[in-house]
Amino acid sequence: MGYTALSDKQLVALLAGNDARAFETLYQRHAGAMYAYAYKKVPVPAIVEDLLQEVFTNIYRRRAELAHIDNVAAYLYNALRNRIFNELRNSLLHEQHHQQMPAGQPAGIHINYDLRELEKAFAAALDKLTERSREIFLLSRRDHLTYKEIAEKLGISVKAVEKHMSRTLGMMREELKEFGVLGAVVAASGVML
Repeated sequence: MGYTALSDKQLVALLAGNDARAFETLYQRHAGAMYAYAYKKVPVPAIVEDLLQEVFTNIYRRRAELAHIDNVAAYLYNALRNRIFNELRNSLLHEQHHQQMPAGQPAGIHINYDLRELEKAFAAALDKLTERSREIFLLSRRDHLTYKEIAEKLGISVKAVEKHMSRTLGMMREELKEFGVLGAVVAASGVML
C-alpha cells in the first residue's frame, strides 16, 4: 500500500517518526486546495506561497506534537486562516499607521483602539445570535466541525445547520462591516485576536 492510500491521521503519525514521504504526501494532498482558499482571501501569489510555507514549516517543526490531531485538514485550514488573519491584520495596521495616525501621536495607540473596538463588536455580534445559532457558529468556526458533524452532534439536519450558518454569517458581516476587510475576515472565520 502506498502513502497516498493512508489517511491524514496515519500520515501525521508517520511524520511524528520523521518520515519525509509522509510529509510530502500530506503536502501534496492539501497544498493545492489550501492555496486556492488563501488566494480568495489574499490574491497575491507571493504572499499566499509564504503563508503556505509557514503553515507546512510549522507542521514539520511540531511533527512530534501533532499525533493527537483527529481532523488534520481542519487543523491545517485553521492554521492557514490564522496566518491569513494575521497577514490582513498586519496590512491594516501598517496602512493605519502610515495614513491615519495624527502627527505627534505615539505609534500603536490608535491601532490598538481599533482592534479593541473590533473585539468588542465581535463579542456583541455573538451575543445577538440565538443560542442555537451561536452554538452552531462556534462548533463550525472554533471547533472546526463540518456541517454534517454539527448536525449529528446536535441531532438536527444538515440543512438546518446550513440555514443557521447562512443567517449567522450574513448578520456577522453586517455587524462588523464598519471594520472593512478585517471585520469581514473575523465575521467569516470566527477568529478573534
